[in-house]
Amino acid sequence: MSQKIRKRSLAILLIVILGIGGKVYMDKREAQKQQDLLAVEKQSVKVLKNTFADIKEVKVEEFKKNPVTGSYGALVTMTNNEGKSVYFDYFFSKQMNEISSYGVENEEIQNEGVTTPKIRVIYSNGEAEEV
Repeated sequence: MSQKIRKRSLAILLIVILGIGGKVYMDKREAQKQQDLLAVEKQSVKVLKNTFADIKEVKVEEFKKNPVTGSYGALVTMTNNEGKSVYFDYFFSKQMNEISSYGVENEEIQNEGVTTPKIRVIYSNGEAEEV
């Protein structure tokens, strides 16, 4: 095998290894971002329980971070103990651990107060748990 072919083979092998390594790194980074986002989503639902009374279930339809403001936006369907549901949005500040604002769609269901019993939560990734 000539010297030229060895160098080309080595260069191709090096490029393949770097490509695979870069892909693995990017995949791990994306998985970590998703875990971090889910942690903030869970934190926001706990604050939501301290904002509204009589919650039975919360389904998070969408949860995203605003890269400009650093706050998080959520679209949720919240069901009360009477089985009535309301679909609305809220904005959550992780640093201040508070809901900065929310859309009022139905005041009968969106009663301000605190929900102390456990509620069923379905997160945006489909994971469900009692909180």
